[in-house]
Amino acid sequence: MHIIDLHGKKITVVNLQLAILQADDYRHYQLGGTAYAEFNRKQEAYWEDFYIKLLLLENELNHNKQKPAP
Repeated sequence: MHIIDLHGKKITVVNLQLAILQADDYRHYQLGGTAYAEFNRKQEAYWEDFYIKLLLLENELNHNKQKPAP
């Protein structure tokens, strides 16, 4: 399974649960000081987008598991 990141790069997801935990952590990391404000903003946007896409993938996979076979 894979997702497309904010920069259009295809990212392969091997362990979805671990990827969700890592992206959740990364979206909260920030470097200290006002000199890094722009960098922090971009990183937060990237990881928030990544995290949401992982959650949507998880939801899609769970939804497909619950569908009855035809």
